Amino acid sequence: MLYLLIRFLHIASAIWFLGGILARQIVRTHAKRTDDVRRFAAMSEAAGRIESTMVIPGNLAVIVFGVIVSLLIGAPIFGFLQGAERNWLLVSNIILLLGFLNVPLIFLPRGKLFRAALEDALAKGQMTPELRAHLDDPVVRIAHTYELVSMVAIVYLMVFKPF
Repeated sequence: MLYLLIRFLHIASAIWFLGGILARQIVRTHAKRTDDVRRFAAMSEAAGRIESTMVIPGNLAVIVFGVIVSLLIGAPIFGFLQGAERNWLLVSNIILLLGFLNVPLIFLPRGKLFRAALEDALAKGQMTPELRAHLDDPVVRIAHTYELVSMVAIVYLMVFKPF
């Protein structure tokens, strides 16, 4: 019974997490299309709230409940490193850890620059070229694409356990 409860919480938190990622990206996409800086700021704030209420806690919950499920069933978290023949969980963990690197290396430093550009644009009352440049930042776009693709890959690995 404990196993089923923890597994349910793991799946529910994954849904919460993935729903947050998708909702945040939809809001960000719509925000990019506006020429009204105040509307853009409001939508950016909404995306930030989705991040803080769904994406971050959902991600942490997925990891915590996933580790607990793995320990309960004796799943090989470290795959071949612990002598197991199956490595799908190890690959999932590597994909997840690589995604975590985006936070300190890309999202936090570029987020500070973005906030400064947004404050400047709000002070000027218009979308500025500097703010538009941050919205079109290819590095951030690649990091967000990795985030989406990696989540699909991890769900695939969790469901099909191919190797």
